[in-house]
Amino acid sequence: MTSRAVTGYLGRADPARGASATGLRLGLARAVALTCLATLVPAMFMAFTQLPNLHPLWLAIVGGGVIGFTLLMPIYAWSLGDVRWLCGAYALVNLVGMATWVWAWTSPRTAVHAPWLWMCLGVAAVCAALATTVKIGFAYTAVAALIFGAVRMTRSGGDRDALEAVQDVLTLLVLPTALLLLIRFFAHAVDELDATTIDSQRVEANHAIDRALQQQRTVLDGIIHDRVMTTLVAAVQTDQPRGEVADLARTALEALTDAGAPADGEQRLTVSQLARLVEDMVEPVCPQASVVVDPTAEDFELSASVASALGQAAREAAFNVTRHAEAETVTITVSARRERRDRQVRVDVRDDGKGFDLDEVPDNRFGIRVSMNERLSRIGGAVDIISRPGEGTLVSLIWVGRESQTGEPISRRRVSEALRSVLRVEVFLFLVWLMVGVQVLVGLLSALTEPVVNPLTLAALALALPATGLALWRAGVRRLGAWQAILVVACLATIAQLVHMSVPASEALGYGLWHSTVVMVLLITVLVRDRRAIAWVGLVIFLAQAILWTYGSPLGGYVVLKVGFGPLLWLALATVGLGGVRSIGEQLVRVRSASRKNTQAMAESFSTLVLREVWLTELREQIGPLLTNLADPTHQLSNEERDACRVLEGRLRDALRASNLVSQGVSDAIQAARRRGVEVVLVDNRGSKLPETVRRETLRQLEQLVRASTSGRIVARTAPEGYADAVTILRVDAERNLTTIDEAGTVTVRKT
Repeated sequence: MTSRAVTGYLGRADPARGASATGLRLGLARAVALTCLATLVPAMFMAFTQLPNLHPLWLAIVGGGVIGFTLLMPIYAWSLGDVRWLCGAYALVNLVGMATWVWAWTSPRTAVHAPWLWMCLGVAAVCAALATTVKIGFAYTAVAALIFGAVRMTRSGGDRDALEAVQDVLTLLVLPTALLLLIRFFAHAVDELDATTIDSQRVEANHAIDRALQQQRTVLDGIIHDRVMTTLVAAVQTDQPRGEVADLARTALEALTDAGAPADGEQRLTVSQLARLVEDMVEPVCPQASVVVDPTAEDFELSASVASALGQAAREAAFNVTRHAEAETVTITVSARRERRDRQVRVDVRDDGKGFDLDEVPDNRFGIRVSMNERLSRIGGAVDIISRPGEGTLVSLIWVGRESQTGEPISRRRVSEALRSVLRVEVFLFLVWLMVGVQVLVGLLSALTEPVVNPLTLAALALALPATGLALWRAGVRRLGAWQAILVVACLATIAQLVHMSVPASEALGYGLWHSTVVMVLLITVLVRDRRAIAWVGLVIFLAQAILWTYGSPLGGYVVLKVGFGPLLWLALATVGLGGVRSIGEQLVRVRSASRKNTQAMAESFSTLVLREVWLTELREQIGPLLTNLADPTHQLSNEERDACRVLEGRLRDALRASNLVSQGVSDAIQAARRRGVEVVLVDNRGSKLPETVRRETLRQLEQLVRASTSGRIVARTAPEGYADAVTILRVDAERNLTTIDEAGTVTVRKT
């Protein structure tokens, strides 16, 4: 995900995003609004002492802009969810205000405090990133920090020396930099998890479909074996009473009718399931066809009637390729896209065959007029055919429909995996050490500028590092031990006491407050690691220490606000944020449960549709007319019909025993070869479906060998999984030839 993608998280809800991305968008918008509002309080408190020294026009434009944009943000965040333009305006007015501060300062006296705008620059940098890109946010942070450092060296900024200005720059850089990194990694991780979740659900859906298909196939195989084949065997036996054969045939027809009865309610399939349905429907009539889903296709739901019509039309198009095109390669591409509420599904059947002249095709040609045009016209679709002699053919089946009122399909309504694992551990460690490290560096520079280095300050600085290590100990385990958390709080209280003992409250307006950010960061770390009560107790202790430290000082209230506001604000925001995470986690459990139920229901719907539209349709085409005649007790069976029963029983037996080695073309070839006296034996030892490339090559080789044989014996056998040769075909006539096909689909022929 590029930095540009983060910008979209503050825009309006995007239906193409997952639920976790939408939640992050709303969360960021509201968090930014609250932070700007909270930052305004201490900024205004500081501004009161500087207002008489600032130009009225500057105050009206910059001060009024900061206040106005800040007050508007919560309104927009909670009503519209889109605060991008306000973020951009807020960032711009703060940067312009800081850049023009020197000219706005009208007093000849040197300023006592830093410009009040500096308290807003950190959140303004985040606003700049969210209004534009993270890269611009980083650039904004750097420019704002440099301008602030330059202002600090002027009379209007306190007339600080270069070293103190560098400390100011570092202090201003660290928090927005950490926040921008956090937003960038968090947004990237949420998008990544949304995509991963969708992929895992697709895998789960495919497994559910496989299980459902296996169950349906088992039921149908039982009907074929127990009902249909029993009827055919009985019909071949001339001494079997005609009435009993008729009863068996009627029972078989009833069983087939019951198996194909539509389920209650309208079944729905996704686009990826449509592709699988097309593959199942096309494979028997065109084994060399490969079905692919366009990588850019959107996956939404469509009704079973639409899926069935598209599948049947694709089957007819593929059958035409087999009968007329003489093609080597047939590719069927399923694509789908959404435009507002309209959905379009397109199935392209492309071959490299001999092609034809469309003008020479009669209007009443059954395959094109009925099986494709009329099927699609009933669902509001259309057929487009492009072909030229010698250039192959492209048949496009197109359907356009309306988005259902249920909104996004379940595969796009996903909450990401538990958000506590969104931020990787190494990122969390880096951000904590970055913020603590920079503050320790600022404190060290401040101590080194003193005439005499205070050992208490050095002790506080030294203690900050093991306290950080303790807070991050075993960060891969989210929950921090209770005694570890208490020890971290004790270390922070000790650091604060050491700072208070080394720096008088009246002198604490400079860089003696470095410990405030360290306390804030480590208390948030304790909170994030599931020790909320201990973190808040630690904050109360810190605020109490600050009040006692500044008691009696003329600047006591200002110092307490400056020391305590940051930890209080960010710990409160972190608490609210973690509450939102827990709420999303609960929603995730509900969504996952509903998703599993929906996946199972859709798998059952899909398997039922395959049973009705593919397997039963093929079976009825093979045996329907013959079973109807057998079911009539007054119908006298001819010898030709008895032969047909014998042949069909053999075909069905082959399909039951060796499904990996049977297609319609292979079955036709075997039937003709057996009539010529060729013995064909099929043995399927695999136990699972052959890889698609291997299966296509196997069916092609087997059909060619069977059609070319006029005598002798052919034995085709699949090997169990794990063997180098997946399929072997032995042909015995005047000589012995062995054809082997390995797991990659490579064919080897040798004499034996």
